[in-house]
This record gives sequence, C-alpha cells and structure tokens, in this order.
Amino acid sequence: MLNQAEAVSGERVFRRHPLRSAVGAIMLSVVLSAATLFLLPRFLPATMKISTRGVVVLVVAIALTIAVFAGFFWFRNIRIVVRPQEVEIGKAGSRETFARATTAFRAKITEHRTNGLPSGTTRALIVHSGDREITIELPGYSRPMFNELMATLNPIAQPVFDDPVAAARAGAQLPTQFAIDGGGERRLATRITIAAVGLLVIAIAVGLLVAVPGFVESELSALILLAPFAALAAIGFGIGAVQRRRLVRSIPAHVSVDGQGIRIDGVDTPYSQLTRIWLTPPAYPVKRLRLERAGGKATTHLLASSRVGITPDYGDLLLAVRARAAHLPGLLSLDLE
Repeated sequence: MLNQAEAVSGERVFRRHPLRSAVGAIMLSVVLSAATLFLLPRFLPATMKISTRGVVVLVVAIALTIAVFAGFFWFRNIRIVVRPQEVEIGKAGSRETFARATTAFRAKITEHRTNGLPSGTTRALIVHSGDREITIELPGYSRPMFNELMATLNPIAQPVFDDPVAAARAGAQLPTQFAIDGGGERRLATRITIAAVGLLVIAIAVGLLVAVPGFVESELSALILLAPFAALAAIGFGIGAVQRRRLVRSIPAHVSVDGQGIRIDGVDTPYSQLTRIWLTPPAYPVKRLRLERAGGKATTHLLASSRVGITPDYGDLLLAVRARAAHLPGLLSLDLE
C-alpha cells in the first residue's frame, strides 16, 4: 500500500510551531514558579534571613524558567527537513541525514489513558536505516502536521502499468459503488435520546410533586432526592445524544468513485476542487473519509465502525480512490489519528 517514492519537489520543513512552544513554556514556567514560591520556603532553614530566602526562591524560579524554555525550544524541538533525495532530522545537539532510497519511515501513535479517559497522545517517527531502528518522539506535533509529515514521507503508492489497456482492465475490476449502513449508530443515538428524555421527565415530575399539598410530609417525600440526580443524568445523556446525532449526520448512505471525482449521497465533488483526500488506514477500527477543499473547508464522513457497515469492503474503497485518482499524485493520503 505504501512506498518510499519521492512525493515532494524542493524542500519541506516540519517542526513544532514556535507560538505553541512559547505558550506552553510560559504556562509551565508560571506553574513551576508559583510552586517554588509557596513550597520552597518550607524546606529552607528557619534561621535563614527573609531577604536571603527571597533571593534563593528567585534564583530557583529563574533557573526553572530557563530550563523550561531550553527544553521547549532546544531539547524537545525536533526539526525534520524532507527533500526529494534525503531526510534531515535535527534535534538537540545532533543532526542526521537519511537517504530516502535506502530508508523506511513509519508512524507510531500511542494514546494514553488515565482511569479509562484519554489523557494525551504521543506521536513518534520510526526510522529504519540499514540494521538500525530509531524511534524519534515528536512532542508538539499536532495531528494535521504529523499526518502531513507521514504523507510526505510515505505517499500512497499509485498503481503502475506499462500498458494503458492493462491499467483500464485493473481499474474496471474495482467496485465503484459503496453502500453504508449506519443503522447501528442510529439505534444507539435513539436509545440515548430516549434515556435523556425519560430522565428529564422524571426530574420534572418529581419537581411538580413538591407542589402537591402534603407531599413533603408524606412517606414518599424521599423521592425528592431523585430530582437533582435525574436532572444531572438527563443533561449528561442529552449531551451524548447531541454528539451521537451529529455523528449520525456524518454517515452517508452511498459513496461512488470515478475518474472525475467522488459522489456522496448524490452530491458530486470533482477532484479539481479538492486539495487532499484523507482516508483512515484499513486497520483502524473507525474509518473515515475527509475531503479538504480549496480555501481550507473540510468535511468528514464516517464510513465504517463497529456499528457502521460498508459494502463492499472499506479496503476496496481505498483501492478504488487510489486507482481513480492516480492521475493526481499526492491527492490521496492516510489519516493517522
């Protein structure tokens, strides 16, 4: 699916945005300086003069600030320069160049969770050069930047045929019409919506019972405790229902591919209007199609998941788009989440 073909003319530079680095360094410096101000004096000798304490705290705060800025702008600032023949990777105190013809690049994405909740994502570039395997973490690289880097290093391999007739026959064997069944996602959205409405009705009903004379003094007065919990649960399920409905609206019913463009539910999008087509790798559990248009506008469609089915297989869709867009190298890329 992927190759090491040259996909860029000239030079492309990838690095953490300086503004993001500055904001992160300032925020972390403020936190550490505040912690130094309140915590460090507790560990200093009680006999130390107040003026001396102030000087010690100031020196430590300045040292931490310098260390933080050095880390953000030097030690953790990875700069990658991609040229047609080579890739240069520079980090603190070192710079190494790899020939693209003899080097393989692949991505490593690790999602971190705390108590079951997503707490961050680590993106890394794995370099295979000869018998060496180097893993280079890329702190501060956003998802779009990392995707663009990998799309530049590993462009989608276009089908190569010496004979135009053979190319036409191979393309004709690929499906062009795809049906998406989002029934499972719709049913889940409906259940969540029903739960939100039911909990809201319970909260309102219990609230109205309070106005009934004698209810507060009756044995059923304990039901009042249900009102706040039901209201909070209704809000939570309501937010979930809105998110699920939004996800359902992104699921098309039909997708078709030809040599001119992509049609989604009867709406044609010519390749000439697109700057990039992003497709999720087939191995991902959730598969999406994202179309980037000139001017920065993008639309995302959910095509497959545990509750969404696509017929024929999603892998066939990727092959079909690759074949139909072969005359536009670089238009199709993998969306690494």
